[in-house]
Amino acid sequence: MATIPSSEQIKLYRSLFRGREDVFAVRWEKGKKSGYMPAYRYDPYMYRLHKMKGGTFQTYPDKTYRNLTDKEIEKHIAGEQFMGIYPLLQDNTSWFIAADFDKDNWVDESQRLIYACVEVGISAYLERSQSGQGGHVWIFFEQPYPAVKSRKIFKSLLTRTGSSSIFEKDSSFDRLFPNQDMLSGKGLGNLIALPLHDPHLQQGNNCFINPETLEPYPDQWVFLSTVKRTSIKQLDQSISVLDKSAQLDHVHENSVLRIQLDNTIRINRSGLTPVLVNFLKEELNFANSEFFIKKQSGKSTWGIERYFKWIEETEHEIVLPRGFAGKLLRFCKQENIDFTFLDRRIKKGSVKFNCALSLLSHQEKILAATRKKEFGVIVAPPGAGKTVIALKVISEKQQPALIIVHRKQLLEQWVDRIESFLGIPRKKIGKIGQGRHSIGDQITVAMIQTLTKKVEKGTEHSWTNAFGILVVDECHHIPAKNYYSTLSRFNTYYQYGLTATPFRKYNDGKLIFAQLGEIIAEIKPEQIEAYKRARVIIKETGFNVPFNPKTDPFETLSKILIHDTARNKLILKDVLGELEKGHKLVILTERRDHINTLNQMLKQFCEVITISGADPESAKKDKWKLLLAGQFQVIVTTGQFFGEGTDLHNISRLFLAYPFSFKGKLIQYIGRVQRAEIRPVIYDYRDQGVDYLNRLFLKRNTYYRHLDKQGNLFEDQEEPVSPKKVVQIAEHILYPLKDLDFLYGAVAFTFTHPKINQNVEFEIEHDYIRPEFDVLKPYFSKQIGSTKINIEIHVELEDGQLVAQSASSSDLEKINREIIEGMKFRFFEDTFIGGGISMESKSTLLDIEQIQDDDSTGKLYKSGDELLETNLKNKESK
Repeated sequence: MATIPSSEQIKLYRSLFRGREDVFAVRWEKGKKSGYMPAYRYDPYMYRLHKMKGGTFQTYPDKTYRNLTDKEIEKHIAGEQFMGIYPLLQDNTSWFIAADFDKDNWVDESQRLIYACVEVGISAYLERSQSGQGGHVWIFFEQPYPAVKSRKIFKSLLTRTGSSSIFEKDSSFDRLFPNQDMLSGKGLGNLIALPLHDPHLQQGNNCFINPETLEPYPDQWVFLSTVKRTSIKQLDQSISVLDKSAQLDHVHENSVLRIQLDNTIRINRSGLTPVLVNFLKEELNFANSEFFIKKQSGKSTWGIERYFKWIEETEHEIVLPRGFAGKLLRFCKQENIDFTFLDRRIKKGSVKFNCALSLLSHQEKILAATRKKEFGVIVAPPGAGKTVIALKVISEKQQPALIIVHRKQLLEQWVDRIESFLGIPRKKIGKIGQGRHSIGDQITVAMIQTLTKKVEKGTEHSWTNAFGILVVDECHHIPAKNYYSTLSRFNTYYQYGLTATPFRKYNDGKLIFAQLGEIIAEIKPEQIEAYKRARVIIKETGFNVPFNPKTDPFETLSKILIHDTARNKLILKDVLGELEKGHKLVILTERRDHINTLNQMLKQFCEVITISGADPESAKKDKWKLLLAGQFQVIVTTGQFFGEGTDLHNISRLFLAYPFSFKGKLIQYIGRVQRAEIRPVIYDYRDQGVDYLNRLFLKRNTYYRHLDKQGNLFEDQEEPVSPKKVVQIAEHILYPLKDLDFLYGAVAFTFTHPKINQNVEFEIEHDYIRPEFDVLKPYFSKQIGSTKINIEIHVELEDGQLVAQSASSSDLEKINREIIEGMKFRFFEDTFIGGGISMESKSTLLDIEQIQDDDSTGKLYKSGDELLETNLKNKESK
């Protein structure tokens, strides 16, 4: 049973949580319905008579607000009722102000606001909300203070902490209490739920917590007695300081945009225009498709950012990744935005390199591009000689160089190449990683993990200004948080990224270009001198299990697949066939259990080395010695471990034992066997019996067909190649938007072309689409300007068999998250606010009378979002 508070405790409570005393609100719940309403005093008998005459509670005149009394407070604390108070007094002042945070990152943003308050001399306190999924930051005043001023203070502090920003899309900050500067005369203003409601208090919620530990204070009454009320004088001083700080942006600026380039891009706030703000928000603050796709499919999103925001904010400037400079300047010129550009980069002292490298013709074009561009990404497939190109670029720029890698293997390979091609003794090559932290006079190779630790600690501050050129190997890893935070500290004059795959599985690939610059040159595989086109052999597995990706977990299918005896025996047979011909080969999978299974089957027939990221470092080192010495026949490993930085020239056969679809992986994997002297062969295994796995294959095969148009993918090497009837379709079509099937994270459609006598099912990945968005199709049509969308399809058939397919649509790309949110609002406005409300829809909305009436069957929604989401999913709302 709850403890009844003493009169002294109630007095303390009311001295802090003071709002209007002539009215208060009570929370009601009925089933899944809940809400707040003012507490009224009225005669039930007279109200029933009024109702019998057709009246409603809203039109009933003989009701009055109940006053807020000690007894009502006592009932709230004891758990007999749940109350809220109206903080905005009738003279537009309040005794406190509070900020509400209610998303996943509420703790971090609440803490930042509290620290910001302390910096300006204001005491602030954190209460965990009744749900436990949010919090309120409270400031209490010695006297009532104008809401217009207190809200200005809080809004300034929220902007300073980044919780309230013109660039923000995912702030947990929800609202302020009070949420308006003055009463409009038509209502009471917003209400805030009171703390210390016993049922919630017992769960550790609806109480004040330590902002450092997030633990509730053991005695809430003792804590409340220590709360400091901020004086009017201190509040006025704070608002004065914040006002002056805000005004500094406009001194001597004349609102001209100033773009300054050094290790980052710095832009003065006063020069920002709405058009530029929207451009930056769209380009550098966007939803992480990986988070939303995994969330929608029921997978864990732990540790995955909901949004990417690469805009830092200070009081006077915004800070952007410097690789974005080219795109930013082009946009400003295109939109006729006046700007001043200040290049603060400084070249270091000249460094001489003894480089006698002679480049091949396909490498020379890359060198030519770097003579014109000081930033940028170089794209070249494995085997194109990216290392040689980079060393030639470094020698031409004559600047002290920093090469950043993410794996120990790569670090050692770079050191070997530098010693061989530039003639720099190993002991004079700078090395950061593997226990060494030395800077070379000419060139240094660094592990990103070690570099990040040293730079963040500030122990090696001189490093950030020691280099004139920065090269990031395998730069498609740059979206990783530590890559960005580390690279942005180095003030080099030149910077380049090297990669075979500038795109990533999810939509964070654009961050590569924001940090390093846009693609400045690309080598196609067929442009490489002495290029050996890989031959691809596809094997049908016969693997067949029922699987529905909408309802069945993929991991279950994965476990069945990697332990399927018939499938593994097929792989074993092909491996042994290649071994008999004297070839060395690698088998790639994506599961360690699969490595173990294949090893058990193979080790009785040949010399097998298994290697993965889970192996101890000592074991990895020993295994690599054997691999480099060529003392193996078969390597069984994971694609994640073997896909990059593997420099073995004696492997000519690649077995892809595990299904996947991402093109970037495929390019990296094939590159591992294109270094051999003989034509490489890739074995891929098509699981046609499982529709989901077959679609993954068809996406892989689109790339295979791009590599090799010989039309013999389904022939074994031993069999003679017979002519096949090949049908290729590559064209744009117009498809009715209303006939598209919206899935989670994809748009599907079926198409029959006159050249082929079968329906082909296509899927176009779309990070933000959900099935319930069917009701938004008319709005999407208006956005696109047509009831049909442009789709580019690619289909290939051999002897009537579908062997490759893909589809893309620039129209669908226009439907981004912001457009969808806007269309959802339009749908809400037309359906519930405008004249589009049907009688059926009206039954879901309650008035005050229905709240009072226990027989009410209507549903009261907690928010507009809940109302919208529920009705989007309601098929009748279509």
